[in-house]
Amino acid sequence: MIYMSIGAFYGIPRAANVAYEIGTRHILPVHNQWTLIIFAAIFFAIVYWISLNPSKIVNNLGKLLTPLLLLMVALLSIAVIFNPESVLSAPKDKYITHPFISGSLEGYFTMDLVAALAFSVVIVNGYKFKGLTDRMKILKYVCFSGLIAAILLGMIYFALAYVGASTAPGNFKDGTDILTYNSLRVFGSFGNLVFGMTVILACLTTCIGLVNACATFTKKHVPKFSYKIFALVFSIIGFLFTTLGLEMILKIAVPLLTLIYPVSIALVLISFANMFSTFRFSWAYRLATVITLIISILQILNSFNLLHGVILKWFMMLPLADIDLAWLVPFMLFAIIGFIIDVFIRRPKQATT
Repeated sequence: MIYMSIGAFYGIPRAANVAYEIGTRHILPVHNQWTLIIFAAIFFAIVYWISLNPSKIVNNLGKLLTPLLLLMVALLSIAVIFNPESVLSAPKDKYITHPFISGSLEGYFTMDLVAALAFSVVIVNGYKFKGLTDRMKILKYVCFSGLIAAILLGMIYFALAYVGASTAPGNFKDGTDILTYNSLRVFGSFGNLVFGMTVILACLTTCIGLVNACATFTKKHVPKFSYKIFALVFSIIGFLFTTLGLEMILKIAVPLLTLIYPVSIALVLISFANMFSTFRFSWAYRLATVITLIISILQILNSFNLLHGVILKWFMMLPLADIDLAWLVPFMLFAIIGFIIDVFIRRPKQATT
């Protein structure tokens, strides 16, 4: 479910739509459903073609495109800092009363945590292709890579937030509008074209990585079919969802992310705790993830006004239910119960070499 949500259902088509919205806005004379379909067809043909050589993905794409994108974002942010269009905008609505919680929930849409679960396959395979076989060394390098990624992502989000907050109020549909407007204002027509092409290439690498990760994962669990078949399937599904448009994709994503993200957080937190344990967790995983999944389903049903009577009353009694974090306290409670059970069972950890 996680792989399908971050891949075919949301991550891949969202990245493709962002590439279309930002990358082609000042290139194509018209924008309609047909231009989106043609762009998506070409885009995913390239994605599939490059995905057929998974061993070369990390080396060939990461060395050039990631630094180029970081450079463009840095230049845009620095230019806006020294040449702001207006004073920083004041927080509005829910960001006044619950800024941290609201920002965290909106952060679901970034897919950073959930995508990390998929991209870990690409990163680990990248180290293996370089000849690393020792699991502890791979773990060390992955942790180091994750730390660098976390720092860079934090800097990028801060920079993008500043760009948005210092932009004068206008008729902007979404964040892509604001970025395109500022890149045109700061860089001019040519610079905006370069920025757009950089975004297209960055989104292309994201889609290639996701197709590779999803196809590799599915091939592992369904070995009857080849990697190439699954890469083609995920590319086609990504193309079909891309043609729905970014607005529709985001509407589909809300209940999906409400279901997947809390479970992903639960898995990651339990995994971190298990790293410092002398025995293997089992019941802590089971109880914590199951209760988190159940509460998340109830959260989705409540958002569509489908909870009634005793169930609704019980759900609203849960701590933090009013700010869409009803799963948090039950998760902690059931994780502790599962941990206590694991303490008595004490399953040995698998040996690492």
